[in-house]
Amino acid sequence: MTGTTTGTAHRIDTLLLERWERDPGRPALVSGADGTVVTAGELRERVLRVAAALRARGVGSGDRVAVYHERSAEFVAAILGVACAGAAHVAFDVDDPPARTFGMLEDCAPRAVLTSGALRNRLDGSAVPVLTDEEYLAGQAAPTPVGGSPDDPVALVFTSGSTGRPKASMISHRALVSRMNALQTTHPLDEDDRIVHHTACTFDMHLGEIYWPLLTGATMVIAAPRRQRDADHLAALIRDHRVTTIYLGVSLLELFLLARDESERYDGLRQVLTGGEPLPPDLVHRFHARSTASLTNIYGPSECTILCTAWVCPRDPGLDTVLIGSAIPDTELWVLGEDGSPVPEGEPGELYIGGAGLALGYLNRPELTAERFLQSPPAAPGRRLYRSGDLVRARPGGALEFLGRIDRQVKIRGVRIELGEIESTARRCAGVSQAVVVAHGTGAGKALAAFVVPEEESGPTAGLVASVRETLRSWLPPSMIPATIEPLDTVPLTPHGKVDRLLLESRATRTAPSRPAPAPDAGVEELVAAVWCETLGLASVGPDDDFFDLGGNSFKVVETVTSLKELLAAEIPLAALLTEPTVRGFAGEIRRVTGRS
Repeated sequence: MTGTTTGTAHRIDTLLLERWERDPGRPALVSGADGTVVTAGELRERVLRVAAALRARGVGSGDRVAVYHERSAEFVAAILGVACAGAAHVAFDVDDPPARTFGMLEDCAPRAVLTSGALRNRLDGSAVPVLTDEEYLAGQAAPTPVGGSPDDPVALVFTSGSTGRPKASMISHRALVSRMNALQTTHPLDEDDRIVHHTACTFDMHLGEIYWPLLTGATMVIAAPRRQRDADHLAALIRDHRVTTIYLGVSLLELFLLARDESERYDGLRQVLTGGEPLPPDLVHRFHARSTASLTNIYGPSECTILCTAWVCPRDPGLDTVLIGSAIPDTELWVLGEDGSPVPEGEPGELYIGGAGLALGYLNRPELTAERFLQSPPAAPGRRLYRSGDLVRARPGGALEFLGRIDRQVKIRGVRIELGEIESTARRCAGVSQAVVVAHGTGAGKALAAFVVPEEESGPTAGLVASVRETLRSWLPPSMIPATIEPLDTVPLTPHGKVDRLLLESRATRTAPSRPAPAPDAGVEELVAAVWCETLGLASVGPDDDFFDLGGNSFKVVETVTSLKELLAAEIPLAALLTEPTVRGFAGEIRRVTGRS
């Protein structure tokens, strides 16, 4: 299956500079936090200041520069400045544990780190030169001569690694330009459009939210930091800034519809893209009932740059299966069996992806690159294909249906997770001899569960569980923290001597011991903890435990807030839990809005 080919390969920096020269007065960015507008000409000035500062320090083609910023106009200018300096940016989530950030910095070996003055002290001890925006924006915006090849890397995106070490996909100018052309071909934007930038910088869709509007003359509306899960904030952005286009991952789309009043409509939106997880037909129906906008399900690993298939969901009340669609332009799809040969239409097979959007490979991982990016496989001689590990089947007409994974990679709330990375991190904890992590449940209820076998004489298991959780939090992002951690005497094995993961998955679904109900005069923090235990199926929670680390999702947010509204007979905004997801923080926010002690 092949998508059409469009245009000539270009470098993304060349296209940006050409666009800004044509219409410097148009609004390029709008801050959702304070409404500040940055025109294309002003953005160009900032970007060229960043590029000039990097070039003055010897940064050029083939180099990497880390960007460590909150979501903001400064974040956008830093990313684009790196591209215009000829280098590739590596964006880091400022909420990741420091140990993970420093580990990835060491892995990608950037020539510099761009950050803000407020975040500068977090990078103390880094061997890489750190520049704050006050420093790198202070110089002159010297014109930047653009050179290099379309095959130079322009961005690196880290994903979870099965060996315990995150891996970085290297995305080229050619791949990124191809994907922007594809989006513009299938979902065109013009100068009257506005698109929200809210996706975390560790997810490759942030590239689309930045480059797509800027290349087409549309305006980017930047969501406030840490409010990308806040349905009230997103609804306000859509309404107040006349947003026409937005990407909402499946879980966030679910949360958005659940959190807002059912009578509220979003007819100002023209097109909505979703993806990252299987899209339930019921969610499609509920979205269509509240908006005239089109809803497109997109699919694509970061190794293939944002997306490689798309399917516009039909307004069909009888829809019972949501597909991931057909190849977008510049893309080839192959569904192959275990022997590497194409399977008949309708038969399941592994999806292999080719075309201009493929990443260059994994940074400093030649063996893994060779394993996943195949040169001239028997089914497609002369081509380069990425082996996705996803099972699909072609439906009549060519659109693909996603069937699941063939390996141990899972997705929790749209985030790709290698269970092996969590297991290897848990084994770093003193007193742990073995660790196994499984995913259980389906859809919005999917969660991670960890099982650990203590070393001999490791002490009380309760202390070990707390220690393992703290170790995981020190090294992994919140999306990778198991909802439950349970000690075992031994790891169960199948008759063939392998870990019996099915048995552990079954065990993980058991209901946790019940927690006694709080007294009628209980304080807010105790009440919050009790409701969390009931909603999340846990025996206990600590004051600094994160709701989403413990397995919270969009459904459970609504369930939790609804229960507390009834118990307290008070209005509690969903945003309170989204912005303050710890027991202590959420209780404090409830006290603030309700006046209860």
